[in-house]
Amino acid sequence: MVAIPASRDAYARGLYGFLRGLDQKGCDVLVASLPAEEGWEAIANRLRRAAGPRTTV
Repeated sequence: MVAIPASRDAYARGLYGFLRGLDQKGCDVLVASLPAEEGWEAIANRLRRAAGPRTTV
């Protein structure tokens, strides 16, 4: 479990750093819940994109 900061900016910075770190470690599965409140759409969008299929080039 990861603590959720009250500030959207702090949440986004922490989330993006956390996702990058997991990606670098080769993590295959991550469970996350989308923010429910209005105003957090960009963060919810980032989580949705991260959850989508990946293609390798």
